Amino acid sequence: MADRDSQSTPVRDVQLLRYRWSLEWRLSMVLLATAIAICLILTGVVLLPPALWPLSLPLHMQQALAAVLLIGACLMVAHRCLRSALQPIRSLGNVIDAIRLGDYSLRVRTDRPGIIRELATDINRLSVSQSGQAQGVVESRAMIAKLVTALPLPWFVFDDQDRLRLTNPTADRMLGSSAPVGINAAALGLDKLMLSSSGETVQVVLPGASGRYVVHQETFRERGERYQLLLLVEVETALRAERQQAWESLVRVLAHEINNSLAPIKSIAETLADMLKKDDELSTTELQAQLQRIAHRASSLVSFVHNYASIARLPQPQMKTVQINQLIRHCIDLQPAHKVSTSGEALTIKADPVLLEQALINLLKNADDSARHSNAPKIDINWRYEPRHAQPGLLIAITDNGVGLSATDNLFVPFFTTKPGGSGVGLLLTRRIAELHGGTLSLRNRADNRSGAVAELWLPMSLESS
Repeated sequence: MADRDSQSTPVRDVQLLRYRWSLEWRLSMVLLATAIAICLILTGVVLLPPALWPLSLPLHMQQALAAVLLIGACLMVAHRCLRSALQPIRSLGNVIDAIRLGDYSLRVRTDRPGIIRELATDINRLSVSQSGQAQGVVESRAMIAKLVTALPLPWFVFDDQDRLRLTNPTADRMLGSSAPVGINAAALGLDKLMLSSSGETVQVVLPGASGRYVVHQETFRERGERYQLLLLVEVETALRAERQQAWESLVRVLAHEINNSLAPIKSIAETLADMLKKDDELSTTELQAQLQRIAHRASSLVSFVHNYASIARLPQPQMKTVQINQLIRHCIDLQPAHKVSTSGEALTIKADPVLLEQALINLLKNADDSARHSNAPKIDINWRYEPRHAQPGLLIAITDNGVGLSATDNLFVPFFTTKPGGSGVGLLLTRRIAELHGGTLSLRNRADNRSGAVAELWLPMSLESS
């Protein structure tokens, strides 16, 4: 026990020394010394014998004068001591003022004992934290400035009085020149756009650009001020690019298919022409065979054109009440298939029975063509009520145990097919039928470690139990 006390004595001495010179202790000592000095002065003035007063003034006046002078001197000494004791507080105030002005380079000494060291440590930590945050703000603003400058979309920032405050180079090009800050939206011809609702498509005519734009507006505040962000998204450019890509794809497909049909027709016709020029004997049987080849290729070309036109000729759905289980059973009867198992509730839906039947027949045919490569071909059809995005709907899943999907990226490319003799139109028509109903069609490989694929047809509609 004695050893433990002897070991802790130096630590206690250091703590006592620090407290002795801490701010609290120094202030207490100054106030106490000042109070004791004033009391001694007043006591000495009162108790000093009259014979010791040197002046010829009345005794009470001499006592008052002496008390004032001595107390004033005592207070001056106390004031100097207090200033010396409060010097660390001034240092703290200087650093806090620097932080307020954005200067984070100053630090407070932390070698003083007592509460001053705690305050100095906290203020230094605050300065470091504010410095990091200020650096992050500067970097974020620099990044945002680069992004908004490079943004190809025109945007404008207006204050609560519709005066322009900020634009980007794209917006300046639309206006024909750099617009002066503070100009009114009406002077720029943007006042009507400011009244448009977000997401609305409007016709814009400006000195540097014109066309159809989608308006996006957002309100935000900075330093208590309200601002309006006006963002314009051009519609025509995107539509022209999509149309151009669509036409290019269409031309490539048509050129490929037509060339495949016309090339052999041309070759056969040239062969027959050469034989006629050389006066070669051309039997009726051979002539008929060559003409049949031409007719076959011409028929294939007509079928191709008919299939392509059928995509664009799909009518709008004529909604009727449909018993989904009966419709699926009817499709199974129409489509020769391998073993088909069904499961699902008896549901009554509103749909176009003709279009929906065509879609299901296409999916069943694809499943049957895939399952025929299996040793034990099997197709499962399941339908159930399944809402999506808070919208009621019907999900029809057709699962096969065939070879699965090998080119998932090209499933809905027109006339793309992996089946011999396939037209490459069935899936495209089926998806189009689903879209006309407001639904979706998706195909994927099975996820249960078995070979085969799953086609899911989802139609948003109100379902009623039959």
